[in-house]
Amino acid sequence: MKIFVATLLLILATSFTCQAQDAAKQLVTVTNEIERKLSTPKITDDLNKQCTSDVAAARNALKLGHVFLSLYTIRTCYVELESLSYAASKADVAAKGAEAFEQEWRQSAATLNDKEQKLPRVGLRQVPAVAIALADASQIQVNSYYQSGRLIALKSNIAEGLLQLGRATANLDFAIFCHGLHFPAPKSTMEFRSVAPELKKLGTAALRTYKSADAGTTQAEFIGLKSNLEVAGELNAASKFEGALFKYLESQLYFGLIITSAEKQDLQHLRERSREMGKLLTAGKNDNSIALFFWQMAEMSLNPQGSEPTQDQIKRAVVILNIVLPDYFDYVKGTRG
Repeated sequence: MKIFVATLLLILATSFTCQAQDAAKQLVTVTNEIERKLSTPKITDDLNKQCTSDVAAARNALKLGHVFLSLYTIRTCYVELESLSYAASKADVAAKGAEAFEQEWRQSAATLNDKEQKLPRVGLRQVPAVAIALADASQIQVNSYYQSGRLIALKSNIAEGLLQLGRATANLDFAIFCHGLHFPAPKSTMEFRSVAPELKKLGTAALRTYKSADAGTTQAEFIGLKSNLEVAGELNAASKFEGALFKYLESQLYFGLIITSAEKQDLQHLRERSREMGKLLTAGKNDNSIALFFWQMAEMSLNPQGSEPTQDQIKRAVVILNIVLPDYFDYVKGTRG
């Protein structure tokens, strides 16, 4: 039976990989471009190190057919490197001062508006839900970066203001890239709904845990969780429910990593459970790509190339299998009514 399940999952994964080859090729191209940009000036050592690692991880995910995980992995470096390129191209604006920046800021509004017209309307699905979710999560930040760019520049830091404008443009470009990925037509019959009840419940639990936690060791983690929940709330309020669901589940992952211990876990049992979860998520007609992303993350954590998983990797998989994916299945049940 175990052999049958493993073989079935391999067939399903291979089938999906073949269908998503065009998207994989697009990701190979953009990953190569990210790597090329690492050789340009003004890249800090920390950013270079992070992006070198992310490029390797994204390529490894693609080799294993984990296209969604690869897309997620490149996002940060895509945005940061494009932001730096934008700022470098506007060096003359920084040199000319506040008036030149003000003009650039106003021109950027028209450019951003033109780009936003390229994005599909809410509810129009042309790519898997996870690609829509990642696009939404980037798009929701565009105006914040655009407005903060001007505020920072007014405080006499024009170079940083330009970098913020670059982040506004880069996030929008990433959203456009996500919508332009060539996947097979989604097969979803599920209507995504508000996650307001889930967000309220998680927010309450996180606050309760924070108040009783050791602030010296967990405060930074809670700050990241709070920020993620806020983005989920913004997406939910904008009726971008794919993005809201994704950020909610990502917040559950962050919270789970704070409260969960992975000691004395049976690795073989976890791998078997992961295979079963994968079977559930690839069956039926629903577009489960949002959950499949987290499953791909768990699979990579449990099966690192060339070594046994670390305790941190096992812990991540435990949280995904015990908290994140069960929450997704609960969400789906609630959606079906």
